[in-house]
Amino acid sequence: MDLLFCDCTKFNGVNLKEKQHNAGLYIINYSAENIYNIENSEVEIINKKPRYKYSNIYFSVTHSDNIALVCFDKNQVGVDIERIKPRDFQAVAKRMNFKLKENTLEEFYKEWTLYEAEIKLQESVRSSKTMKFKDNFILSIVSSSENHIEFNYFLEIT
Repeated sequence: MDLLFCDCTKFNGVNLKEKQHNAGLYIINYSAENIYNIENSEVEIINKKPRYKYSNIYFSVTHSDNIALVCFDKNQVGVDIERIKPRDFQAVAKRMNFKLKENTLEEFYKEWTLYEAEIKLQESVRSSKTMKFKDNFILSIVSSSENHIEFNYFLEIT
């Protein structure tokens, strides 16, 4: 599994959302050319999930604030990242039926990113990984593979 990310504020766009979108596209194209040696990096959407049309590489895109991140794998994958920021997490957790053991903001974001990544996977989760990222983000990855999630690349593109 490969994870590539970048600072999306360096990309063109009229607003942050457009910059995030453009940064995600850049990572997808960069990876096709520089990591996977895919000559035709055309992307197709199958059941609302993107993948390279001429490769067996699947990917999932996420962004939060200034980070755009893409997770690539040979199996279906879902990823979500969120900046940890103050909010009324207890009300949201109650509405979402999250069972928080520690009742902390960090635990809430772990549950939230797992929930979002599972939606993107659209399959049964067979493995997952949640971790803190760059001190103030939570990152969750889920896979349709039973193999433990390990990274070949964990690369920041500058």
